[in-house]
Amino acid sequence: MSVAYYIVLDNDDPGFDTFVNGKFLAHEENLNLLCKTLGLKTFDDFLTMSEDDIFAMLGEDIGLPEDEGEQWFSPEEGIAFVVALSEHISANPKSVMNPEGVLSDLAEYADVLEKAKDIGAKWHLNLDI
Repeated sequence: MSVAYYIVLDNDDPGFDTFVNGKFLAHEENLNLLCKTLGLKTFDDFLTMSEDDIFAMLGEDIGLPEDEGEQWFSPEEGIAFVVALSEHISANPKSVMNPEGVLSDLAEYADVLEKAKDIGAKWHLNLDI
């Protein structure tokens, strides 16, 4: 299996496909560092999981503190993040190992987040291992 970041919406039936590849993003070792350097949130900052998601991934129950667990973000925040990162990588392709793959993943994120904005859905990232 291959690790990937994927988008989860707070709407289980949004009326569109929410699939994003996310594998190029998950495999860029220095992407979170690049985000920090640019003054952006990192992918890990958008990564939140419910106890059910964690159980499905690990196969065991773990108790999360009350202030941890699923958090939701506005599509506008995600779009601003994706646009800023895409613009930087387009202007500085050597800042990542696979600029074409990363930009492709980011374009898929932007598409889903624009559609999420249209229906008023919030989002967060989850991790597929």
